Amino acid sequence: MGIRVALVVGALALSACSREAAVPIVAPENKAASSDVAAAAPPPTSAGVYVYGDCEGEGGCPNRNWRTREPTPMLVAQSKTSNVLATLAPGEWVSVETVETRLIPVRGVVRADGQNLRAGEVVYQLEYEGEGVSNYWVRGAPASLPESVQVDWDPQGKPPAAEATLGLWARVKRQDGQVGWVHAPQFECMGKLAGDENCRD
Repeated sequence: MGIRVALVVGALALSACSREAAVPIVAPENKAASSDVAAAAPPPTSAGVYVYGDCEGEGGCPNRNWRTREPTPMLVAQSKTSNVLATLAPGEWVSVETVETRLIPVRGVVRADGQNLRAGEVVYQLEYEGEGVSNYWVRGAPASLPESVQVDWDPQGKPPAAEATLGLWARVKRQDGQVGWVHAPQFECMGKLAGDENCRD
């Protein structure tokens, strides 16, 4: 009797093992790979607008004393629809308190595996650096994107509520202390690459 019981118990144990072996096992690295793609955070925005703290283009605009080229409206707020506070006269010097380029990140999806990126990953194009180079947001952080990576970019849309606030903005102070915002400023002495003379920075 004892031998029969042992045989039955052994058979049941073998049956249980075979059932467990039939269940597919997902490798942990596969789970991690898929979650990395899904969890990649978009760039930080406010009302869909990303703020880059400089001018776009080669060299940016690092100087903090600019000279007005032409009559330039100085606005109360950071919007093209804002009231005009004053008009800067040609040749007038202003000190720059803040420079911002406000833009809508362009979303794209990587088309094929390559350069440590996987097909299906979402990336974003950010500010333009100059000489055909832009900055990007990849896997939750600023990054460069090799030219060999193929990306299908979404059509670029501009939320109506944000459109009046987009572009280059500078918060400037006049010599009398008056402060306001200038949109798309065309000034002299914004940076060394401009080649302007008699700059103060």
